[in-house]
Amino acid sequence: MTPEGTEGQIAHKLRSFYLSVQEEPIPQKFLDLLEKLDLAEQRERSAVKQRVGSEDL
Repeated sequence: MTPEGTEGQIAHKLRSFYLSVQEEPIPQKFLDLLEKLDLAEQRERSAVKQRVGSEDL
């Protein structure tokens, strides 16, 4: 087999693997963690706004 043929096969297998992983659903645990992170960031932004707002008084 030529180096180009071997490289082509490797590229094809890698592409196939990537596409199969790309089509997998996102695990619910990961989605839950992202939601918790969003909530924590919202709380932090709200707390910062409150602190900044109280400094203006």
